[in-house]
Amino acid sequence: MENRYDLNEALARCRQSALCGYENADAQLGEIERVLRLARNETEQSVRRLSGSSAYLSELNHTLVRQIKDIARAFDKVSDSSREELRQLKNNLSQFNITLFGRTMAGKSTLMEVLTHGDGKAIGNGAQRKTRDIRTYEWNGLSITDVPGIGAFDGKKDEDVAFSAAKNADMILFLMTDDGVQSQEAECFRAILELGKPVLCVINVKASVDLNEEPQYLTEDIEEAFQLPRLEEIRRQLIAYGALAGQDWSTVPFAFAHLRAAFLAQQTTDPVKKQLLTQASRIDFLTGTIAERVATRGEFYRGKTFIDAVAAPVGSATELLLEQSCRNSLQAEMIADKQKSLLKWIERFEKSAFERIVSDTADLKSQLYAEASGFAARNLSSKDLNAKWRDYLKGLKLDARGKELVRELTEEAEGEIHELTRSMGKELEFAVSYSTDVTLKSRRILDVRHTFDWSMIAIGGGLTIAALIFTPAAPVLLLAALGIGIFKEFLGGFLPEKSKIEAGAKAEIEEQLRHHINEICAGYRASLEKSLRELLDKLNLLIDDLSGVSGVVAGLASTQNKLAWRLGGTLKKLHRQLLQEALNLLGSPALSMRIHDAAMVPGAECAIVLAPNVTFPADKRQALSDLLGARILFYIFTNDRVELLRKMLGTDAFTIREGVGGVTTAVLKESDNPYFINRAKLAQQLCEIMITKE
Repeated sequence: MENRYDLNEALARCRQSALCGYENADAQLGEIERVLRLARNETEQSVRRLSGSSAYLSELNHTLVRQIKDIARAFDKVSDSSREELRQLKNNLSQFNITLFGRTMAGKSTLMEVLTHGDGKAIGNGAQRKTRDIRTYEWNGLSITDVPGIGAFDGKKDEDVAFSAAKNADMILFLMTDDGVQSQEAECFRAILELGKPVLCVINVKASVDLNEEPQYLTEDIEEAFQLPRLEEIRRQLIAYGALAGQDWSTVPFAFAHLRAAFLAQQTTDPVKKQLLTQASRIDFLTGTIAERVATRGEFYRGKTFIDAVAAPVGSATELLLEQSCRNSLQAEMIADKQKSLLKWIERFEKSAFERIVSDTADLKSQLYAEASGFAARNLSSKDLNAKWRDYLKGLKLDARGKELVRELTEEAEGEIHELTRSMGKELEFAVSYSTDVTLKSRRILDVRHTFDWSMIAIGGGLTIAALIFTPAAPVLLLAALGIGIFKEFLGGFLPEKSKIEAGAKAEIEEQLRHHINEICAGYRASLEKSLRELLDKLNLLIDDLSGVSGVVAGLASTQNKLAWRLGGTLKKLHRQLLQEALNLLGSPALSMRIHDAAMVPGAECAIVLAPNVTFPADKRQALSDLLGARILFYIFTNDRVELLRKMLGTDAFTIREGVGGVTTAVLKESDNPYFINRAKLAQQLCEIMITKE
């Protein structure tokens, strides 16, 4: 089978495809970088607007500015990593890269020995390989990379190295053994498919074989192991894991081989045993299948590698920005609700506080009026009425009384703010966990590696707004130093000298006292009301600050949402370009003119929106599905985004929600089915409506 294909001619086409792929990817990356620069300009304008807001927002402004800069750095990292990956790919334009993947001891080293006609020294040493040990060798003009196996002694580091190498692969050979599918293998298999790489699954049959056996018995166990029902059961086991993830793995090509027998066939000098082992190993079918896929699909795979180098980070960045946007929108909405609640509380508090001041002033006036008559009678013949009246007033400690009332009002306000802070902190934390929970994520068997580190942004999830809002509020409400200032203005100098009052004029003294009491109570009330207004002014400043914070976070949500869909537009353009290349290979380039839009969930499904009044031939639909390694769903274009969403989801069980910051979401009532989740992720890309779970 291997000799039917001229790999030299195929590899020449692959080189040309790689060059075109690089140029297209480079152009798209330039467009992405322009979008990021525009977004950075918009966020910097928001920062300048923040600088003119309340001084009490200075700490929040600083945090938001830092977050915006972190976002910019993260996207710079996306650009830099994509640029570096493209550079590396460009340096290897002439190579078609195949990466061997699989768990430790699956047979990767044995396959290497077979393809290179080695002496077998590397076989059996998989468990002892160093973490970063990557071996590359050439076979029939193809570059083969053997990466560390999953499940090795230092699993996490080995898997990181393996996945990093897989990103640059044009095709993956995923090796498994016939002793049953392990969950770890299925997890890794799914992660590889989600990279969007074409995969050939190789089942290494490990039936016993002994070169010392007579030829008629040499391959008995091997032939028994290759019984079709047994092999189909192994294949069925793997496909069943895919169903759990909402993926149809039945379309993944399988090849079965006995790699040990193929290796022994190369080592023996007995021509009969060599022929028997070679035939029994099915190695020619495996190598022929590899050659056939390179010869017939290699140029598409090669160009796709360059598109993937840009599409993968853009897809990750888009999803993360949408999640951040949803989170910030929820937080801004919650802060605005708290602001409204606080405003209503202030209205009730203001009314109640003024009533308490009026009541306390009235009580004070009644007490002083009651004392006035007795004071006049007792001090009618006194030589210094003013001194005694001052002493009496000092004994009442009016300043302390007023301060106590102000303290009570302040404590009431601080108690409300404390409760608001506590509940807000809880709800902000909930908003983070809730938004993370409701954002549309497939039920992953394995957490797929992202192409860049987003952990620098909002570590712990979301904006830590609760700690920022009320840090400046605490000193605002510390009103312990408020003075009533009554004595300075009203303690003395109001009564006439005794010489000016005729003896026995008690009524006149009482009248003078009442006049003075009215002035004292008026001043007492005015001082209390002044303190209350100062407190209310500071509470209203907090209201303004909450409004400012809500506006800032809503603006950030809006910017993130717009940026996400701009990047999403570039991602759709890359998907359309990929489909065009696929249709070119299938000999139907004109069909690309019928495609209005496209979206993909790598390794699972592809959604194509056709232009109105056109069809797509059934045979080309199947051929395209086989080439992409994904099921294809077709829809007819409509300007009504919600109607397209309804068609793609196949249900009306969702609610459109317009959040603050212009963040539009569709809230699903049911979303546990993994196939439905994949469909929803496609709909999210094409309809530009973020989809969340109820």
